Parts: sequence; structure tokens; C-alpha cells
Amino acid sequence: MRCDHCSHDVPDGVFCTRCGAHQGTTYEFGNARTREHRYAAHPAEHVAQPSVITTLFPHLGHHKVHEFRWALIVGLAGVLVLYIAGLITAAILVSAFLVPVLYLIYLYEAQVYKDEPAVVLGFTIGGGVIAGIVVTLLVHLIYNPLANNPNPLGQPTINIGAVLLLGVLVPVVQEVIKPLPAIFLPNRADFPETVDGLVFGVAAGLGFSLAETLINFSSTIASLPAHVEPGNWIYPLATIAVLQPVLQGSATGMIVATIWRQRLGKLRGREIGGIVMALLAHLAFSGGGQLLAQTSINPLFIIIWQAAIVGALLVYIRYLLHHALLEEAAHMGFAETVCPSCHMHIVASGFCPNCGMALTAAPSHIKRSRRERDEATTRTTRRG
Repeated sequence: MRCDHCSHDVPDGVFCTRCGAHQGTTYEFGNARTREHRYAAHPAEHVAQPSVITTLFPHLGHHKVHEFRWALIVGLAGVLVLYIAGLITAAILVSAFLVPVLYLIYLYEAQVYKDEPAVVLGFTIGGGVIAGIVVTLLVHLIYNPLANNPNPLGQPTINIGAVLLLGVLVPVVQEVIKPLPAIFLPNRADFPETVDGLVFGVAAGLGFSLAETLINFSSTIASLPAHVEPGNWIYPLATIAVLQPVLQGSATGMIVATIWRQRLGKLRGREIGGIVMALLAHLAFSGGGQLLAQTSINPLFIIIWQAAIVGALLVYIRYLLHHALLEEAAHMGFAETVCPSCHMHIVASGFCPNCGMALTAAPSHIKRSRRERDEATTRTTRRG
């Protein structure tokens, strides 16, 4: 068939395998070329759906997404059980490690690191942990909120200077420091696509978040008895387990993805807006949280505020990555493969003609096997 949008002859399908456009649906779904009703990394979802797993774990196949989603749910259920049992120290530790450990498993599962896992993991998650230790310790030398308020569930007395430091200056410094491990990854040329920059940035941000949480709550962990009354600990646990690591990882991932786009010479307004969005989201999360805590407002409203910011940040990442995938997956050359989303055997270029998934977001082992087949075919053709 001939594509309605790029005018190339392509295999018959719902989506053009060269440009990714949704065929014959211009009026039903709006712009068929951008087809924002079908997120390029996971076509079963809309671009504006703020899903943590499908946004920050883009290389996962469809069945693996469900496995990781259940792993996150089980982990959160474990935190809830520890909270109800009054084992707050254990709950803090499990919360701090939950998302970073899941991401470490994801990097191995999707083989994002190619053939050098030690280097990639050392420079992303490990580098993020080191950066988190250094920055957080420096902040504590200047101002230590836990020293002034041993019980983080009480009402801290924070002056405007402290709010400006912790809610404005520190987030800006963090967003300058956190991307460095991913930016200076030695073999980054082996990972040229925007989706790779996003993943490595998220890994560095999660490593930073882990170190930051452990240092910030070190005195609480050391001083709390093994069993205490649960009280209102559920609110800080929700922040530690999900909201803070997702914010730190998402903001850094978007900044590094923008740097990857710049290296590809494809920096546009949406990518520059991504850096602005990352900074504003972090400022609103930290500064807004500090100000709301000062007003003696119910902690539930602080959680709602933080969740809204994290949700908006996830949607912007999906918007940025969706358009990057549509551009970078354009004609990769036809090859036989299996779509990791719909599991159909297809002859495809950059997109699955059946479900529309961008094949640059496929698990790394699938992309590697496709490249190896292409290279073998090329060698055979040359010999012939």
C-alpha cells in the first residue's frame, strides 16, 4: 500500500512502517502523523497517560511491563505492611531502595547496557549515588533540617532563607550535578538514540535519590526503636517510595535526553522546554512542599501537590520521547522481526505496521539481533 502521509510504498497495515503515521484516521484522531493517541514506545496507551513504568522503563516489552508493574505494587504493599506493623525503620529502607532496585533489574532485563554492564551501571546509578552523597552532605553542612527538627513528622521551624536554600537553590544545583554521570559515560557513542539518554539520565537520578534519602533519614533510622506507633509516617513513606525517586529520575532523564537530542543536531523548542519543565517541576516539588509544610496544612495535601507535579513531568517526558521516537525511527531499512508489543511476526522498518510501536524502543536484544541479521545479509550480498 502507499502511505497517506509519506507517500512511500509500505507493507499493508494500520500504521506506516516508515513514518509511523496512523493510516486513514486523520479526522477521527486528529493529526495522524503525530498520532498522540498511540504512544510510540507503548501503543496501547495515550501520550498523555502519566504511567511510571511505561515512561521510565521504555525498553520493556508488553508482557514485561505487567511484571514490573506488579513488582512495584508488591513492593509498595510491603512498605504498607511494615508501616502498619510499626516497623518504620525497615519501611524507610525498603522505600528508599524500591524504585532504584527495580530500575537496576530493568537495565539488566532489557540489556540496555549492551556488552559493558559494569561501565554503564557504574557511571549511571553508581555515579548518581556518589553525586547524591557529595551534594547532600554539603547541604547538611550548610543547613540540617533534621538537626533542628529531630521528628520529621512534627512542624519544623524554617525561615525564608532556609526555604530559599532547600526549595530553590538546592534543586537547581542538583539538576546541574545529577546529569554528569550519564553525560560522561565513556561509551555513550554506542547509545545514540534519545531513548538511551532518557534511560541513563533516569538511572543517574535514581542513584542520587537513593543516596539523598539515606543521608537525610540516617539519624532517624539510627534513633528510632525497632517498633514504634505508625502515626503519620505513611505520608513521608509515600514520598520516599515513589514521589521523590520518580521526580529525581524523571527530571534528570529529561535533561539528559535533551542533551542527546542536541548531539543529534535535533534540538527544538520542545526539548528546551523539557529542561525548563524539569527545573520548574523540581522547584515546585521542593519549594512548594517546604512552604506547604510551614502552613500546618494536612500532609495529604502535600502528597497531592507532589503527585500532581510528578504526573505533569511524566506526561512531558512522554510527549518529548514520543516525538523523538517518531523522528528517529524513520526508515531503518526493512527486516523480519517480532514486535515486542503485539508479538506479531512482521516485516517492518521503523514501526510495527500492526500496533505502531517505534522499534527503536524495542528491548535491546531484539534490536541487536535485527542489526546482526542485517549485517549478515549485507555480507552475503557482497560475497554474491
